[in-house]
Amino acid sequence: MITRVTGPSARRTATAVTMLVLATAGCTDSDSRAYSVPDKVCGVAVDSDLLSPFLPDGKKLTQRAYDAGQESPRCRLSVDGKLVVYLTGDVVPADTDPVKVQDRALVRLGNPASVDIGDSARVADNGALAVAECTYKGQQRKFVTLVQLQQKVPEKTSQRRDALRSFLKSYFPKAMAKQGCTQAS
Repeated sequence: MITRVTGPSARRTATAVTMLVLATAGCTDSDSRAYSVPDKVCGVAVDSDLLSPFLPDGKKLTQRAYDAGQESPRCRLSVDGKLVVYLTGDVVPADTDPVKVQDRALVRLGNPASVDIGDSARVADNGALAVAECTYKGQQRKFVTLVQLQQKVPEKTSQRRDALRSFLKSYFPKAMAKQGCTQAS
């Protein structure tokens, strides 16, 4: 048997339900992450838990890989059409100092500080760079990876820097191996 409720109590309940429906009607998938965090970025295996902090909420994640030259792969990660992470990998001559070459870019990324990754590395507020000597096609070279964040995600700078350090430490050797650079001994 169904009991019908009437009176002030029923009106309050109906009003509350209506308010809840109206309050949530404007919510969309953009209020949360509707895509999966990948375990490969442009062909390089990544730890999705380490990549995740840089990816904002949204509906669709896209990856675009291209070469800026034979020894210079590039990767762009976009969420809902907005660039969020830009990754580069370059094989450079052994006598090049990539940290010195990229000094101004690192300063623009915000307060670069040395970290213990590869032979030399810097982590800044919105990006990171790592360098290591390697053998590439039988020649001594250096491999350089630059990670640039295009949005302030995570919002807190200290968390972003910690996340960059962790991501770079994991990503750098895999990107170097994918490029065909073997660690110099």
